[in-house]
Amino acid sequence: MFSCKPLNGSFGVEVFDAGLGTPEAEEHAAELIEALHRHQLLLFSGQSLTAEAQLKVTSLFGRPMLPWDPTHAHPDSPYVEVFRESPPRAYRRPAEHWHSDASFRAEPTDTTLLYGVAVPPEGGRTHFNDIRLPLAALPARLRERIASLHAVHDFGRNFSTLRRASKRVSDEEAQAELAAFPPVTHPLVRPHPVTGEPALYLNEMCLDRVVDLPEDESRELLEELYAHTLHPRWQYVHVWRPGDLLVWDNPSLLHRGEAVPPGLHRRVHRTTAQYAGQAR
Repeated sequence: MFSCKPLNGSFGVEVFDAGLGTPEAEEHAAELIEALHRHQLLLFSGQSLTAEAQLKVTSLFGRPMLPWDPTHAHPDSPYVEVFRESPPRAYRRPAEHWHSDASFRAEPTDTTLLYGVAVPPEGGRTHFNDIRLPLAALPARLRERIASLHAVHDFGRNFSTLRRASKRVSDEEAQAELAAFPPVTHPLVRPHPVTGEPALYLNEMCLDRVVDLPEDESRELLEELYAHTLHPRWQYVHVWRPGDLLVWDNPSLLHRGEAVPPGLHRRVHRTTAQYAGQAR
């Protein structure tokens, strides 16, 4: 049976002796999922994963999902995305903003797995921010005010603009993406799809406005929630080592990437999953 050691923060653990890729791991899949829901972030260090092996690990945490953007596909699997970064560049990547993966979809990403293949000696860290504890720490009056509010998550807000600015897509491709991902609405206080535990559902890239509030009131409310939520006391910063595999629970965490300094190189492989049997 695997064991866990807390990471340096209010959430997250390093998992030992899980035997990823072996029948033993499959036998303990339910316990691994329970650990993910409890600790929100799992670290498995010293891994050596092919695309096929990472996909197999992903299946322990739910149903693997095909990426919404197929342009980063690994040659050995359409489910595995390859992200390379070799600066310099004149723009801020979308992933450097605080976000929860694919909140612009009606069924957002539940679990993300990120595997460090090549990591720089500095920079390129991944920052995580709890969104459960900040909700619990809000003044009671503000918690009551936002409890029944909904917000619009719009791919066309910052995300599409940044993709065009970085030349990731042409204007025609950007228009096709906008058509494929129209705005969606999610609760501002979103229950976890499995445990039901509530969390503030924020996203600097895609959260556009609060439904049924005037524009200025919506903006002020969101600014207040971001200022309260994005605080070091609720954060963990991961310094990558080659072979690190991070698994995190998107419904209860925000994350953002950190730029890689000029002249250095980073390569990570990403897979995602949706929890099986959850009530949506």
